[in-house]
Amino acid sequence: MTNAEDSGIEVVLVEDNLDDARFVEQIVLGHQSAHTIGNGPKPIDITNITHVDRLVDGLEQVRTEPPDVVLLDLMLPDSMGIETVERMVEQAPMIPVVVLTGRNEIGIGVRAIQRGAEDYLVKGTINEEVLLRTLRYAIERKQNHRDLLDRNHRLALLNQIVSHDIRNDMSMVVGFGDQIRDQIDTTDETAIDALLDAAEHVVELTDTASELIDVLSTTKLEHEPYNLVRVVDAEVARLRREADMPVTINWDDSDHDPVTVYASPMLASVIKHLLSNAVTHSNVANPQITVSIKTGVDHASVEIADDGVGIPDRQKELLIDPNVRFTKESGIGVGLYLVTTVLNEIDAEFEIDDNYPQGTIVTVTLDRVNRGKHSGDRDTD
Repeated sequence: MTNAEDSGIEVVLVEDNLDDARFVEQIVLGHQSAHTIGNGPKPIDITNITHVDRLVDGLEQVRTEPPDVVLLDLMLPDSMGIETVERMVEQAPMIPVVVLTGRNEIGIGVRAIQRGAEDYLVKGTINEEVLLRTLRYAIERKQNHRDLLDRNHRLALLNQIVSHDIRNDMSMVVGFGDQIRDQIDTTDETAIDALLDAAEHVVELTDTASELIDVLSTTKLEHEPYNLVRVVDAEVARLRREADMPVTINWDDSDHDPVTVYASPMLASVIKHLLSNAVTHSNVANPQITVSIKTGVDHASVEIADDGVGIPDRQKELLIDPNVRFTKESGIGVGLYLVTTVLNEIDAEFEIDDNYPQGTIVTVTLDRVNRGKHSGDRDTD
């Protein structure tokens, strides 16, 4: 999907009346022609309109090829009335929906807005100016809504870190501190160990919170060239040193040229948290972690494979779905929240798959810098 001010707006039109559908398509085609010959700026640039005549086809279209906006008739062969908009909004809650109503259905258009539509248009009163202005405003309102939801989810998680996680662990510090205040000897080893574990957890949480706040306070993370091999090597060495954990590294670039990708200084934190997550969720005595760097002409990827407990398919879908991964439903932790936030900011791809016979494989894919230009590579050691 694109910004309303950018070119390339994709529209899905769900309308079973061929005359009404052709009328809308003619407006769009006229708009495209006028835009092409330079008759002045238009509110938005619609470059493609996909017409289907049933709700089930519209739902499939927004699932497989999400458009920027949906024009939806409420009276269709397989769905009628307010249920039509409810089903579309449920299928694609982040895509703006503009309802098409008849002259005698204005009331239902208002109710459609109450059920999640962004606006409605009355058939017979539509012209190019009204259509394009309505679609533009619908797209902008939905984008503002998405931004607000995103900010609220992030603030809610930060609030959870401070008021719940850190507070609980610090309460443990205080409690065990009282227990060993007067005497410290070998009989208190269990309490001392628990105290140290809690304190270390506080440090980890606050470090992650600090990194997360840095990301959230930055309008846009800078895309700079980074040597992916150096970043991965440094974080693997850290894991080996701090957790005494054997980690295998595979690198398929036979000429051993630097693997330079567009990223940010936060890439190291992403790798660190993914490695830490692989260790934390292992249920075996000697976890096996394999890190692979795979390269292509335009992209390079890091795969981190473990033999831990694995992740259920439903949760894998939620973790990589940008529309729900910041909600409680996804069950995302602080570390993975940082990972998905950073990767989203630097336009990297994140995949989660099963490892066999057990465990998980997480893959981060980044755009690769032109292999002939490495003078600007950044070190992160």
